[in-house]
Amino acid sequence: MNRRDFGQLARLAVCCLLLLVIFHAIFCNEAQLALSDEGRSGDWDRMTSWQRRQYAWTQGPWMLIQTVRRLDPVRLTSAFALCGILIFLGGLRWREALRVQGLGLSLTEITRISFAAHFFNAFLLGSTGGDVWKAYAVARLTHHKKAEAALTVFVDRLVGILALLLFALLFAIPNREFFVQFRRYDGVGLAILGMLFVASVAVGIGLFTDLLGSSSRLGRLAIRFPWMEGPVRALTACRLFGRNIRFLVFSSFLSLLINLAIVGTFVSLAMGLGLHLPSLLLWFVVPAVVCLAALPITPSGLGVRENLFVVLLTVEFPGMGVKPAEALTLSLLGYSMNLAWSAIGGLIYLTVRKGIPVSDADTKPPV
Repeated sequence: MNRRDFGQLARLAVCCLLLLVIFHAIFCNEAQLALSDEGRSGDWDRMTSWQRRQYAWTQGPWMLIQTVRRLDPVRLTSAFALCGILIFLGGLRWREALRVQGLGLSLTEITRISFAAHFFNAFLLGSTGGDVWKAYAVARLTHHKKAEAALTVFVDRLVGILALLLFALLFAIPNREFFVQFRRYDGVGLAILGMLFVASVAVGIGLFTDLLGSSSRLGRLAIRFPWMEGPVRALTACRLFGRNIRFLVFSSFLSLLINLAIVGTFVSLAMGLGLHLPSLLLWFVVPAVVCLAALPITPSGLGVRENLFVVLLTVEFPGMGVKPAEALTLSLLGYSMNLAWSAIGGLIYLTVRKGIPVSDADTKPPV
């Protein structure tokens, strides 16, 4: 067995192991939901780790099928499709960032890397674990602009989170009565405003000023250290994004479509479950929860996301009648949609090519 074959086998083994982790998470979630519905939630806490695994893999597959069967097939299919569409749209937005730096990557390769990165989001901290792998993958595909290639991933994530925060803030306005009556909404709102401030400052300084560039005082000081040459060059390249009107407009448009797909996934699932909610509430709750769950607090935001859904959707308000188990089910179903696409991304990961250089023949950096 040569070195290349061994590498492929190791890659396959790691992929299968991670897929096993993904399905184990699904089965454990379904087992806990079933015990909660039967009034036996304490049984899970009393089980040993081995008993939990045995119960999850014995009951989990059947419970997952039963949970899915509660949904209208049309709603479930639409939610699954929207979840996949937003990954594809995210790849298109990233492609625009690559073009700004004069890096050309085919739509096929962009799609492969985007779906494979979604696979890594399933088990690394927060929702940014896939970005780390994406930056590594694209840096390997270029020889002359590794720092700039990795920078595009960071900028794409920053633009995306800023757009989602603005989206949440916009839909906080029609849901202002919740902020008046419930302190929990005030807390979430303040957290969103804090994240929005930090993201706005980062975008403003990085994309629209030269404070971090090589010509700045800070840049000239940092460039004296050999290991800072790449980061300073990348920070200087940030200014190109702010000067590129096409990138700003097209990225904003794609971010809007991505946000609509994110919320649409949960709205479709909520309708399929028959949840009684004010029509615009999820349009604030979903982007707010997604932003807060993106913080690297727990792996893939597990626990943070579920608690926020339960806390925000189980308040006593006219027109609302959501039980904690139903709010938890909505969160886990949304997570299951992501896990399903992560499993698909794991299979696509095996097809991601290595050593194919990024072409800069069809794109030139803006002057």
